[in-house]
Amino acid sequence: MTRIHAMPRLMFRSRLSKMTIGARMALLTGIVVIAGFLLLAWGLSARIEQMLRTQQKSAMQAQTQRVSEMIALFDHSLQQQTVHFLKLFTGQQLQPPYTLDSASRMEVKGKSAPVLADRRGVLTLDTERLDAFSDMAGAPVTIFARTGDDFIRVATSLKNQQGERAMGTLLDRHSRSYAQLMAGKPYSGIATLFGIPYITRYEPMFNENGKVIGASFIGIDIRSELNDLKSRIRQLKVGETGGFMIVDAAPGKQQGRVIAGGEQEGQSLLDQTDADGKKIWSAMFDANSGTLSYVLPGGGAGAERTTYFKAYPDWQWVIAATAHDSEIDAAIARIRWQLMLAALVLSLLIAGSLYWLMRRQITRPLSSVVELARQLAEGDLRHRLSTRRRDEIGRLITAMNGIGDGLDRIVGEVRGVAGDIHASSHSLSNGNTDLSRRTESQAASLEETAASIEQLSATVRQNTEHTRQGRARTEDMARMAEETRAQVGHTERSMSSLNDNAEKIRDIVGVIDTIAFQTNLLALNASVEAARAGEHGRGFAVVAEEVRRLASRSAEAAADIQRLIGDAVNGIQLGNEEVQAIGARMGEFMNRVEAVNHLVRDINQASDEQLAGIEQINTAVAELDNVTQNNAALVEASTQTTRQLDQQSQSLLKSIGMFRQRHASEDKEAMQS
Repeated sequence: MTRIHAMPRLMFRSRLSKMTIGARMALLTGIVVIAGFLLLAWGLSARIEQMLRTQQKSAMQAQTQRVSEMIALFDHSLQQQTVHFLKLFTGQQLQPPYTLDSASRMEVKGKSAPVLADRRGVLTLDTERLDAFSDMAGAPVTIFARTGDDFIRVATSLKNQQGERAMGTLLDRHSRSYAQLMAGKPYSGIATLFGIPYITRYEPMFNENGKVIGASFIGIDIRSELNDLKSRIRQLKVGETGGFMIVDAAPGKQQGRVIAGGEQEGQSLLDQTDADGKKIWSAMFDANSGTLSYVLPGGGAGAERTTYFKAYPDWQWVIAATAHDSEIDAAIARIRWQLMLAALVLSLLIAGSLYWLMRRQITRPLSSVVELARQLAEGDLRHRLSTRRRDEIGRLITAMNGIGDGLDRIVGEVRGVAGDIHASSHSLSNGNTDLSRRTESQAASLEETAASIEQLSATVRQNTEHTRQGRARTEDMARMAEETRAQVGHTERSMSSLNDNAEKIRDIVGVIDTIAFQTNLLALNASVEAARAGEHGRGFAVVAEEVRRLASRSAEAAADIQRLIGDAVNGIQLGNEEVQAIGARMGEFMNRVEAVNHLVRDINQASDEQLAGIEQINTAVAELDNVTQNNAALVEASTQTTRQLDQQSQSLLKSIGMFRQRHASEDKEAMQS
């Protein structure tokens, strides 16, 4: 079930996502506008409903008021007639002052009544004067005499249905006329006497002391006027089906009877109930005015009704105006649907206008921006959009133009930089190749230097061995000198042998001098190579300098030995001549031999140190060779990296070549660079 309900939602979202922004905004705005206008129309219809119901109520009140005024006018006109007729009657037929003799009694229709009289005579049972006026005016008159707190009819021209005079009856104490008369005030009102409606006038009769002792009455038959009034009431309408009715509100059996108008004319409303079983009209007789809303039993059209009522207390009537709610409901529904239709049409017009406006102001410019973005994405940087708008769309177009200009500038700069990188990488590759050749040459030179140092090391070892031999021979010479002291006789032979040995020593010293000279040259060459090696040859230069100093010392020692040997040879030569003096000078000779022995030991020590220095030089040269080999490897790696950079720069130039710029000449120059 969840998936089934989710399918329309997903389809709506899919369709919505495919719509343009302008269409989407127009759709959403249209929905909002339609909803807003419909809500507004609904609110207006509710307001109009309230206004119509208020207007209906006001109209019913106004119509009821006009009916009341019409009845009041009718009542006033008739009352004026009764006042006029009653005044005419009292003026013609009666002559005050009036007297009442309660002690004297007369029988009136079987009832005992006091004697009421005026100047002309007794009024009790005097119907002649009353008939004379009634015949003239066409209006019945009656004389009441007061008996205690009652008024009894003692003379009248009013007759019942049987033609009998209505005398001997008492005035109803519950009537309003009774209260007015007891208060000494006249009373006018409507009354139905023997089935005939009258407008009546009661006036009190006073004695000389101002006490009410009786009353005069006149009634004007209003059947014709009342029928005309009823006809008017029946013709009055409330809406199409509603109408007016006049209800008798006087207490008694007739209360609630519809006098005129309505569907129940002539019937009583007291027992009528609504659909809930409640009495409808009870409140109408307890208030001066009001509104009743009810539903008649059975339902159907016209069952719901509203009645506004207003009392007319002078006649004890209630004027009621009844409206069928279905009419106002139909009018309200009609207005509501008209408003809803108008709101829908107006909202559709607004939505269409919004769609057209958004398509013109948003969709088309955004489509142009999208097309420009697509062209920029495809590398075509030649296109721009023109706009004078300063809103968000205008700023977006300006920004897209700025992006195009920026990309055009960046592509040009990248093309130039890529060309420079290509040229630089090519030049760097050539430089690395040359550096590689030089590094290989330096490695070869280092190998030759290592070989030379190895040869020098062998020579130094040989020199050391010769030095050891010279030391041994020097020691032998010392022993021989010691033996010379004992064997002076053998001096000549020994001197000859010593001369030979001296020559050998001269040769050895020459060899030492040669070795020292060669060592000095090798040390000098090593210093030069160390200087060429730079930072890596600094330690080697120190060792070479030390070797050179040792070689210098060896050369100096060899020179000293050479001089000593020369002196020895000279001494030997002189010894051959001065054999006799050898003994005396043997001590000096022994000292010199000892000095030679020391020199030989120094030479031996210097040779050992020289050998150690050469071995250090050999180690340094080996390290320098390793460094050179590493440099060669680094140069090779740098060469490879440079080749890759060259290839990448060419690839970058090809990639940049996809962009088509606004100025073709600039593109060509960038590609050439």
